[in-house]
Amino acid sequence: MLLHAAHGAGLDWRSVCGGHGQCRTCFFEVLSGAFDSPSLIEEQALRTLSGTTNAKGPLRLACQARLRSDAMVRKFGVRRAS
Repeated sequence: MLLHAAHGAGLDWRSVCGGHGQCRTCFFEVLSGAFDSPSLIEEQALRTLSGTTNAKGPLRLACQARLRSDAMVRKFGVRRAS
C-alpha cells in the first residue's frame, strides 16, 4: 500500500481510520504511475469524494492503493516525520 511505503520512507501521511478505507483522509491524486484496480471498499469511499476536490487526475486512497510501478502523486499536508 502507498500509505505503508510513505511511512517507510519517513513521511507523515495521516490516516484516521488506521488504514481501513473508511475515513478517506489519506486520499491523493494520481499524476502518473500504475496501481492495482481499486477494491470495492475503495470505490465506495472514492464516490463520496467525487466533485469535492480540485483534482484533475484520478483519486485513490493511500491505505488501499497498491503500487505496480514508480508513481508520482499529489497529496497536500504530507511532511517528513519528525
